[in-house]
Amino acid sequence: MNDKTWTYKNHDCRIEFHAEPDVVKAWHTVTKPNGETVFADISPYDTTKGTVNHWIDAGYPSRIGVGPLRYEDLKNMKKAKETT
Repeated sequence: MNDKTWTYKNHDCRIEFHAEPDVVKAWHTVTKPNGETVFADISPYDTTKGTVNHWIDAGYPSRIGVGPLRYEDLKNMKKAKETT
């Protein structure tokens, strides 16, 4: 699988794929407009750009509970942020 790179709202986004013997995991990295690079705590099994975009729109949230964030979590966070 090829890594994905794109720009979303002045953020440089990257999904890097790491192959393990039985699975491929995705690591999500975002460079903010101020130059700070952060790792998005998104499920390593999520390979979609849209999830990273939602993570940015939701305000760079940290995980809730024990597991990394999933698309549905981020969609709900973004929706809650828009209504406040």
